[in-house]
Amino acid sequence: MTETQLDQSTVQTVPGKGLAWLSRQFALAGGLIMLALATMTVVSIVGRSTIGVSVEGDYELVELGLAAAVFLFLPECYLNQGHVVVDLFTARCSERTIDFLDGVADFLFFAVAAVLVWRLSLAGIESRDYWEQTMILGMPLWWVYAVGTVCMGLLALCALNQLYLRIRGWRK
Repeated sequence: MTETQLDQSTVQTVPGKGLAWLSRQFALAGGLIMLALATMTVVSIVGRSTIGVSVEGDYELVELGLAAAVFLFLPECYLNQGHVVVDLFTARCSERTIDFLDGVADFLFFAVAAVLVWRLSLAGIESRDYWEQTMILGMPLWWVYAVGTVCMGLLALCALNQLYLRIRGWRK
């Protein structure tokens, strides 16, 4: 597998700089959510084992918070090429072939993210219309769909920007 970091070619367009900044802010928000969830989990476990009282609905909060955090991490992970790449079959390919395959992957990321924006938005609207909520706390579920929709939209824009930069590089 290969590991690369976000380089300047990723953000050499004005939209690319904005997407990189926004993706970083989303990832930081996801990290803060995970930090808050970890703190709440420790408080709940300590409370349960010492005074017999835990945080009510802690499992629900962890489920919803982790779902939101994972969505928030996706655009930054994509821009840093943090997704899994199996280079077993491409180890001996030319740089041009690998660049072409990366372009195909950028397009596929865009297409999948765009479909997920569509489906998550419909699921979120349906969840809101039917008042879906958690069992213990009664928290509405639609907001997790909203977070997912926005994050997948950002991921789609990041993939489209990467594809644009890659195609522009091919023409040089």
